[in-house]
Amino acid sequence: MSSTPHPPQADDAWERSLIDMHYEESPLTVGSGMVVAAAVGLVIRDSVPGLALPAWVLVAELVMAARLALTWFYLRGGGRLRWRSPAWRRIALGQTVCSGLAWGALGLFFGQSANPLHQIVILFTLMGVCAGSAALTGMVKGTLPIFGTLALGPLSVLLVLRGDAAHLFLGLALLWYLHLVMFKGPGRTGRAMQALHDGRRDRELLVSRLEDAERVGRMGHVLWDHRARTATLSAHARRQLGIDSETVGDLSPLWARVVASDRDRVKALTREAMQRGEAELHFDTRIDGPDGLRDLRVVHRFEYGADGRARFTMTTTQDITELKTTQRDLHDLAFRDTLTGLINRAGFQARLREQPVSSVLMLDLDHFKNVNDTLGHAAGDRLLVAAAQRLLRCLRERDTVARLGGDEFAVLTHNALERETLERIARRIVEALSQPYEIDGQQVFVSASIGIATVGEGQTLSEPELLMRQADTALFEAKARGRARHEFHSESLSERARERLALEADLRRAIAEGQFEIHYQPKVGLDDAHIVGAEALLRWKHPVRGMVPPDRFIPVAEDCGLIVPIGTWVLQQACAAAAAWNRERPPGEPLRIAINLSPRQFMNHDLVQTVRDALDASACRPEWIELEITERLLLDERNQAEDILNGLRALGLTLAIDDFGTGYSALGYLTRYPIGTLKIDKSFMRDITTRPDRAGIVRAIILMGHSLKLGLVAEGVETEEQAAFLREQGCELAQGWLYGRPMPPQAFGEHVAAQREPVVPLSAAPLQAA
Repeated sequence: MSSTPHPPQADDAWERSLIDMHYEESPLTVGSGMVVAAAVGLVIRDSVPGLALPAWVLVAELVMAARLALTWFYLRGGGRLRWRSPAWRRIALGQTVCSGLAWGALGLFFGQSANPLHQIVILFTLMGVCAGSAALTGMVKGTLPIFGTLALGPLSVLLVLRGDAAHLFLGLALLWYLHLVMFKGPGRTGRAMQALHDGRRDRELLVSRLEDAERVGRMGHVLWDHRARTATLSAHARRQLGIDSETVGDLSPLWARVVASDRDRVKALTREAMQRGEAELHFDTRIDGPDGLRDLRVVHRFEYGADGRARFTMTTTQDITELKTTQRDLHDLAFRDTLTGLINRAGFQARLREQPVSSVLMLDLDHFKNVNDTLGHAAGDRLLVAAAQRLLRCLRERDTVARLGGDEFAVLTHNALERETLERIARRIVEALSQPYEIDGQQVFVSASIGIATVGEGQTLSEPELLMRQADTALFEAKARGRARHEFHSESLSERARERLALEADLRRAIAEGQFEIHYQPKVGLDDAHIVGAEALLRWKHPVRGMVPPDRFIPVAEDCGLIVPIGTWVLQQACAAAAAWNRERPPGEPLRIAINLSPRQFMNHDLVQTVRDALDASACRPEWIELEITERLLLDERNQAEDILNGLRALGLTLAIDDFGTGYSALGYLTRYPIGTLKIDKSFMRDITTRPDRAGIVRAIILMGHSLKLGLVAEGVETEEQAAFLREQGCELAQGWLYGRPMPPQAFGEHVAAQREPVVPLSAAPLQAA
């Protein structure tokens, strides 16, 4: 029999089936043997004197009768249930030995008979018994060789020992017959039976796996026979469509499941594809099935006859409802601000480029940071929602209103307005937004500053970004002149220009005098809260101004180009710090330091070399550094960003997208560029445990990150509830005040060195803040 290994369950079933066949065939084999034994005893009775022949007949009949009794017990008497397969296999082998010995004894009468005809009867009887056993029984491994050896062995030995050539020839021929019939033949038959069994088992396993795959992949298939006018449905297709029968006589029950609004389109697509002789047709549709409305991805594969007409249509249906829901959420995330319901920066940019624009109003809320600092981010969010509603009431429906991020809003007017009209609109907005707000039972007062830029008469908007920058410059001027006002952009913004020049001069002095510092905010693993790295954050300690907010000096540094040398210094300092900290850490537990790259610094042609030099100078390994870029950089249409990102990735550094979802949300570029990490913006962390919409957005980002095999870092984690939610959704890393505020290098190093147990949240153990 075949020695091919099989799983234990498969072997048990195979052995049981062989034993079943052995005993099912035994009545015919044994019954025939009883008749043959009696007949041969009758035929050769005159050649064998004495009682030996009758005694043999009696013993042979008793042995075969006992075998019939055991066969009846197995098949009808409950024996197969009472004893297990190994016991019945041993019984079968014992029966075989007894039967072989009984028939082998008949061969001994060959030498006692002087009648050649009777000798031939004995010879052919034994050969026939062996051949019959090989054909009808012997399903249990080893029974046929044993039976054949015992039945033909004595006669074969007797013939060989006779000494003459004729008997020697007969003896050897009989041994060859024994080899072919009782040894070689059963082996081939057994292997063939094993192969058939394996094939059937493999087909059953394949069908089972296909059904499992359909169930896991939410896929079904339908085969439509155009000539027979019948459709055959797989198990999952029946579940998808709510159809009980495996076959249906027409397609009307299937078409009825397609939503009415899409049915004609799907029919037209199918009909046109067959008319053109296309091999495949792909489309998405919706069905109204037993589980309600579901999105399906459908693939038709057509098989045509010689006459060009379709013979079969194999339709594969995959339930993509969750995917479609996620795509809709991500699209909404890409172009809609989840807090206020206004379009976000990406949507604003699209409107700016796609529709005629006459003016841009940029505005933000004065002193909004004080609200966040005193009442908390939740109160700040409610204030932003109220401000957005007031802003909408001040404008026309045809105007575009957007929240660009934080407390920054923007308005597009799409038809030409007089300067006086724009002034009235601006004053109305400032007045509305400056009215007191009722937040958490307290009156909150903020004001609004507005910058306005217009397209000149007879001009076209060839550079949308320029108009935004002009409006932003005017906004800065409005703030510089006392806030709660509006300013039009002009070339003579002398006061703002002087301020910017002064700030730029201070920045140059800060570079020369080393006034900059880098603080590090811990980044931890959410599973065990151990520090795995930090984000390097630039701080400017001005000798007169004090700590200058980064959002004030970084834009100026960006515009005047100073961000490039400042960024180089940050790279050098952060790489040196990473190398120093990691040299003291055990192998396999590196600290990865994240460094922000500004847009202008990123587009510097020498960036890759600058990073390489910083790594070499500090002996910092590339895997200890992660570079963070903004989504805006991924919208580069000149492919410069792709070249730089590939160059940085080739150095071995990790690349991350900072503040994901708040800006341009360039989702289509995530698979194009070698991005390794998404940083979920801290604005999404607020109220994720109490607001389903906020939780849904974070869940969608995490799901997308997992689908694209990207690392995930949540920023702005402030509570244990937020951390628990993120862990449950599968987010790996986090940073925020719960785990540590930005701190100077020495304080961060001491904090890392002192950590022996999981990080104690700052809410329980205060830590030195920057």
